[in-house]
Amino acid sequence: MRYFMSWHIRESELLARSPAWREEVAAFLAEYEDELFTNSELDWVEVLDPESQAIVVGPGAEVREGFYNEGGKPSARVWAIRVANRERAVEIASKFAGQLDTWIEVRECLPGAQRP
Repeated sequence: MRYFMSWHIRESELLARSPAWREEVAAFLAEYEDELFTNSELDWVEVLDPESQAIVVGPGAEVREGFYNEGGKPSARVWAIRVANRERAVEIASKFAGQLDTWIEVRECLPGAQRP
């Protein structure tokens, strides 16, 4: 089963964290993502620009600065994982959530979207 997980955080929240916290998180992410990749559970990971660099594009190619869900938090990092079951996806998300001190969004990738 494939799952898409995302970490949502505002740029200001990230900058408000201590440098020591940011270093600890960077080290954790590098180590844990490598472990998941080695176990063939991590398909890919992406780190996104902060929301200050985001744009949204509407009909007629109208471009606006900002991120789509302005009432919420923007995505900062996303993971695509391939695991045996939902419980394993929850276990992985829980580890990220505990270390990042936040909620992690988890969504199953629909079978029709899983093309070679």
